[in-house]
Amino acid sequence: MSTSLTTAQELLAVLPLFNRIMAVELRQETGDDTTMPQFRVLSYLADEPMTMSAIARLRHVSFQSAGELVQALVERGWVQRTPDPTDRRQSLLNLTDAGRAQYERAQNHMLERLASFMDQLDENEQTTIQQALQSLHRVLVQEVVKEDDN
Repeated sequence: MSTSLTTAQELLAVLPLFNRIMAVELRQETGDDTTMPQFRVLSYLADEPMTMSAIARLRHVSFQSAGELVQALVERGWVQRTPDPTDRRQSLLNLTDAGRAQYERAQNHMLERLASFMDQLDENEQTTIQQALQSLHRVLVQEVVKEDDN
C-alpha cells in the first residue's frame, strides 16, 4: 500500500474521533445542544456579516437547511438579521455580542482541549504534526479555490 493511501486511511480514522471529541467539548462549553454545524456558522459570522445564501454555499447545504441552522442561532440570541444595504431582498446575518462571546468561549475551550492532546506528544511529534497540517492546509485550500472557480 502506498504511503499516500496509508496516510489517507489514518486521516479518515482520526477525523471522526476528532469530530466526536470536539462535539462533546462544544456541548460542555455551551451547556446545551449546540451542534458543530451551528458552531461553524458562528465562526463564519465571527469573520464578517454574511447572507443566508453565502452560508448555504459555504456549508454546501440547501438554503432551507442553512435557514434552519441560522434560525436556531437567532432564537438563542447569538445571531441577528439586518437588512442588506446592497440588496433589499436579503438580510445580512451578524453575530450579536452574546453570540461573539459564546463563539470565543467555545473556540478557546476547544483549543485548550486540543492543546492538551498535543501536550501528550514529544516536541518532534508536535513539530511533525504542525508541518504536516500546514502542508495539508495548503493543498486543501488550493482544492477549495479550484472548486469555487468552477
